Amino acid sequence: MIIKLLDNTLEEKYEEFLLGIPESLFFASNKLRHFLREFLGAEDAYFLSIDENGNIVAALPSFLKKNDELGNVLNSLPFYGSNGGIIETGHDEHARLQLLQAYYAYANQKRCVSSTIISSPLSPLDDFYEVNTSYTLKDSRIGQLTPLPDKGISVDDSVMKVIHYKTRNLVRKAQKLEITIDDSESQENMDFLISTHHENMRAIGGLPKPENFFRLVPVYFQYGTDYKIYTARHEGKLIAAVLVFYFNKTVEYFTPVIKAEYRNFQPMSLLIFEAMKDAVVKGFHWWNWGGTWISQGGVYHFKSQWGTRDINYYYYTRIFETKILEKTKEELLQNYPYFFVAPFNALVSH
Repeated sequence: MIIKLLDNTLEEKYEEFLLGIPESLFFASNKLRHFLREFLGAEDAYFLSIDENGNIVAALPSFLKKNDELGNVLNSLPFYGSNGGIIETGHDEHARLQLLQAYYAYANQKRCVSSTIISSPLSPLDDFYEVNTSYTLKDSRIGQLTPLPDKGISVDDSVMKVIHYKTRNLVRKAQKLEITIDDSESQENMDFLISTHHENMRAIGGLPKPENFFRLVPVYFQYGTDYKIYTARHEGKLIAAVLVFYFNKTVEYFTPVIKAEYRNFQPMSLLIFEAMKDAVVKGFHWWNWGGTWISQGGVYHFKSQWGTRDINYYYYTRIFETKILEKTKEELLQNYPYFFVAPFNALVSH
C-alpha cells in the first residue's frame, strides 16, 4: 500500500472511488475540491491509499490555510464544518493508520499550529479516531439526516409518511395559500438567493456567505445534476428559496432563505417537501440537514420534524503550538476564515 496526493492524473479514479461508496458525501467530491481551492485561496492535500493494482482503497481529504504570522492550519475539511476524515472501501486498519501518519506528517512539515479532522456521520470511525488521532481537543455536533423513503405508488404519500404530522399541516397550509414551487438556474433566482440570505443573516446577527461563494457555484457545478435552487412564489412574487447540492446518494440542504413577512405562509415547508419528493424520485438515500449545535434548540426542533435520525460526529483537533490558544475568537476568525482552529471555549480569552 502506498500513499499518494491527489492530482489531475488521479481525479477520474478518485471520483469512481467515491461513487463506489454510498456513504461518501459531497464535501469530499472533486468538484468541491476545485471550488474550494478558488474560493478559499487555500491548498488542497488529498491523501490516497493505493494498493498494488493501482486501486484507491481509502482517502483522507484536507486543506491547508497558510498564515505566515500565526502559523498554518490543516482541516479535513474546512468551510462551515464540512465533514472530512477517512473514506474507505473496506476496513483496512493498516491503510487508515498510513493515511493518518501521512496527514500528521504533512501538518508537521507545513509547520501547522493546529489540525482538525471532522468525522462523517455516515462513516462512523470515531472509535478509531479516539485511539489514533492523539487529539488535544474534541468538539461535537449533532448530525441530523432524514432517511429518504422508496418511491412507492405515490411520492407525496411516501414523503408525508416520513414527516411529523405538524409538518404535514404546514405543508398543506402553504399548498392552500397557492404558493407555487419551481426551480431554475435563472439569474433572478440566484440574485434572490444572495440578497435574501444576506437579509436573513443580518437580522440574526450571523455571518453571511459572501456573494462570491454563490457566484462561483455555477462555474464549478452543473445545474440539475450537482445542485438546484428551488423557489417559492406567492402571486408571482419570490418569497423563499433553498439551495441544495447533490452527490452520490445524499442531498445536502445548504442555504434556505425566506422573506420575513411571509414566514407564516410556510413556504419553506413546501419547498423542502417538493425538493424531498424530487430526491426520492431520483433515488437518493439521505437528506442531510448538516450539523446542529446542542444549544440550537429551535433549529434542532425544526429539522427533527422531518423524520431525522440523529448521528453525532466529532471534531478531533491536535494543537501543535499552544500559543495559538492565546488568540481571541475574533483573531482566529479574521486570520483563518472558514477554517477550524480550536473550539472557542478552549481559548485562554474565553
